Amino acid sequence: MKFDASKVNGMTPADREDAPPKAALASVLEKFPEGAARIRELVQQSPSSQSLCEDYRDCLTAWHYWRQAASEEAPALCQSYAELLQELEQEVRQYLDDEITSGAGRP
Repeated sequence: MKFDASKVNGMTPADREDAPPKAALASVLEKFPEGAARIRELVQQSPSSQSLCEDYRDCLTAWHYWRQAASEEAPALCQSYAELLQELEQEVRQYLDDEITSGAGRP
């Protein structure tokens, strides 16, 4: 079976646009349970943070696929997706750190 990059989680890009934000949010909350409340707020307030959750979910799905694939290109693609996951996780951490820093002076 070949991975179809146009379909992640069995969904086309159009399907993902229509998917509830909670589906993408769940994968980020699983990785960052300590920031769950703040992540939920960010997703409701910011389209870019919602998009980040969707990217994370899609990347995680692809990484799981390639980790179990038996093709020649699987190890390299698995490594690429693992690196991208780390970058996306760092971006989530940055969102959380920025919010903590900018919220420090709030009453």
